[in-house]
Amino acid sequence: MNEEPTKNLSGRKSFEERVFARFDAFDARFDAVDSRFDTVDARLKKLEARAYDTKPIWERALAQIMETGLEIGEIKKNVGVIQTKVGVIETKVAVIETEVAKVKTEVAEVKVEVAGMKTGYAGIRNELTDVRRELRHDIKQTLDLILKFLLEDRQDIRDVEDKIRELETKLA
Repeated sequence: MNEEPTKNLSGRKSFEERVFARFDAFDARFDAVDSRFDTVDARLKKLEARAYDTKPIWERALAQIMETGLEIGEIKKNVGVIQTKVGVIETKVAVIETEVAKVKTEVAEVKVEVAGMKTGYAGIRNELTDVRRELRHDIKQTLDLILKFLLEDRQDIRDVEDKIRELETKLA
């Protein structure tokens, strides 16, 4: 082994100085990371505060959405009732049409009988006049009944349309 002491390299710091410089660099880095964590923590606190501020708004919105859903269910139920009523009216109109067709057939048969008969023309004519009056009266009553049902259903339809418009404005 050589007995010469190790030379000090020019401009180099001692080992201890270099280790302490390294520790200082680590401390600086940890300080930077620590300040970044503080910034993130502050931002997180702000976000949490905002979440608590908007919670009542979301709860009200959810309640309104649920209320709207219930109202739509009610409207669907009403529309179903209206559809049922319209179906009943259609059935009644079909019955009326059948009755009118029967009356027309009877009138045609009476006309044939009248044409075949030369005697008793005045009596048959009076009978036809009576049948006509009864037919007009029956048709008028039936049409009044149909008109009544249609007006009731039209009012129900208007009410449902108003409710739908109201719900659409609430949703908008």
